[in-house]
Amino acid sequence: MIKPLRFWSTLVISVALSLSTFAQADDVKNHRPNNGPLVAKYRQTLLNRFLTYTTYNSQSSNDQDITPEQIETANKLYKEIKQFGFPTTLTEHYYIYVEVPSNVSYPTPVLGFSSHYDTTPDVAGQNIKANVILKYNGEPIVLKNGHVLDFNSDPYLQQMIGKTIITSDGTTMLSGDDKAGVSIMVTLLQTLAENPSIKHGKVQVVITPNEDVGRSADYIEETPYRPDIAYDFDGKVNGEVTVGNFNAEKVIYRVKGVNGHQSHAAENGYRNAWAPACELGAACAKEEWLPNKSTGTQGYAELHHMNMVNGQMSEAELDFRLRSFRQSEIDQWKEYAQKQANQIARKYDVQIERQVFKQYQNVAENIHPQARALANSALIRAGVTPRFQEERAGTTASMLMLKLGNGAYTIFTGQQNAHNFTEWLSEEDMFKSYWVALNMVDEAVALRQPDTPALQLPVERRLHPAEK
Repeated sequence: MIKPLRFWSTLVISVALSLSTFAQADDVKNHRPNNGPLVAKYRQTLLNRFLTYTTYNSQSSNDQDITPEQIETANKLYKEIKQFGFPTTLTEHYYIYVEVPSNVSYPTPVLGFSSHYDTTPDVAGQNIKANVILKYNGEPIVLKNGHVLDFNSDPYLQQMIGKTIITSDGTTMLSGDDKAGVSIMVTLLQTLAENPSIKHGKVQVVITPNEDVGRSADYIEETPYRPDIAYDFDGKVNGEVTVGNFNAEKVIYRVKGVNGHQSHAAENGYRNAWAPACELGAACAKEEWLPNKSTGTQGYAELHHMNMVNGQMSEAELDFRLRSFRQSEIDQWKEYAQKQANQIARKYDVQIERQVFKQYQNVAENIHPQARALANSALIRAGVTPRFQEERAGTTASMLMLKLGNGAYTIFTGQQNAHNFTEWLSEEDMFKSYWVALNMVDEAVALRQPDTPALQLPVERRLHPAEK
């Protein structure tokens, strides 16, 4: 049994340590540094790093698990990042994972950052020749092969007058998607390594392959990437933060008929697969549910295509694509569709089987309660006006959420016209995004566990007819 004097001494010391811990956190929270002068020192480094990365051919492929070009790029990035001295891993499937240990004595949420180094296979991406335009004068930018950038094609250019922009030469993409995000991540790591006086909690960084072919999360479990508050740096223009996106599922129905000679179907048991398949398609992809009827926060259900299975006329496959900001709506559709399938199977005396494939999830359905307030403060401190919005598409963060269970917001990086010969980048937006990332480190270290209630901030609706 503790003696009274020792008990009270222990209690006083414990309380003092607790108050000291809280005071330290409050000191960080109430006296966040002005990172402007520091990030300005790395601005040219960030731009030079991006220009170097554009010379790395890192196209992914719909037909390969990993391309040789991605492997080469991953090795180059790993070698570069490892020099900063943080624990760094290159996994079997070429994910780059970095963990920056906490340098404070109190518990804080683990902060996570992600980006991807692959580029789309849809546009030429070899031998990229980036074109740096200093103090853009507002005139049309004529690229090779007849491509032109002007205020009609790209209204955002009007805000770039007098600023630096980077384009391709018109014969390839630029690869700002997402080498801008990778440049920001690596420059942030360099900043933390070279400035150990910056106070921070644990920071986890993952740079993935295969995002542009929808597979950035395939092997994410190879890494220890499990942050409490997460942000993906793969967005567009100044101030945009994606805080919600579609849930996405693919549902495959297979209608199995019976082979036989049609002229003797009454006797030989022949069953046509396509009549029940067409009826199921019509029942489950009603006109009012189609994509062209969907705007704002409305989802859709589309019969994307129908196929013969293995060239057999007796087996029909229906591929449905489901999109909704609310998972409950997708679940309701699946329940309805299954009832229709059961009825049609009985009606035509055929078998109908179903497979469900989850593709990505709405990050808003499981996000850290402080994620939006933290981003809001980090943007404002960088002189950026926050614009929270929902995307009618998927994001890297939504793919990661499918595997990890936690949502992440997508932060702007300045990339424009991704997957296009006219792709270009705002240098100022990329720089401000890097500034925001460093501010986020300050914001996260000021949070104590357990978390306080989050601020409620408005969400801007943004419509995109095409999915990423």
